[in-house]
Amino acid sequence: MRITARNISFSPWLNSSSLVWASGFALLLVCLQFLPVEVHRKLWYVRDAVAGGEYWRLLSGNLVHLGWRHLALNVGALLLGIWVFYPARSPVAWIFAQLVCSVSSSLGLFLFSPGVPWCVGMSGALHGLLIIGALDWIRQGDRAGWILLVVWSAKLGWEQFNGAMPLSTETIGAPVITDAHLWGAVGGLLFAGIEAAVRKLRG
Repeated sequence: MRITARNISFSPWLNSSSLVWASGFALLLVCLQFLPVEVHRKLWYVRDAVAGGEYWRLLSGNLVHLGWRHLALNVGALLLGIWVFYPARSPVAWIFAQLVCSVSSSLGLFLFSPGVPWCVGMSGALHGLLIIGALDWIRQGDRAGWILLVVWSAKLGWEQFNGAMPLSTETIGAPVITDAHLWGAVGGLLFAGIEAAVRKLRG
């Protein structure tokens, strides 16, 4: 079932409701951008703060952005990605995927990228969600999924060896934390593995 002007029913178990969830989540991100600076910064992923016990930053750092341009890029990518991939699962499953990819991105930075003192934005989680979408297409027998997976893997490889993609730093107005993309993609693989295991157990 698809959402149309005549049918805007919402249920967390309807796959078609994923677009409604994504729109609501995008609105949440916009609202967070209006927080006072001192409150906003309490949500950033900051390595020293996490080490000091402020573990919520492993998730909240994915929800706040440096500025409106940074936010617009990530929100646009989220809505486009969900529009393309939403038939695969319900909003509950997408929310779980978002949580796994977000925490994986920040936790990966904390455990394996000690040279990154701080990071904000959900681009890491978005890389994980795109990996999940590509694997969905592959599972459904769509060869485009393999193309997307190869292209995205090549992008991640480029970033690890050559740094951020051309013009990306200029676009957001700050350094791009490429390791966040890598660990977010690992989160996508982790989620896909968990989902496959659950699917197998259910027969």
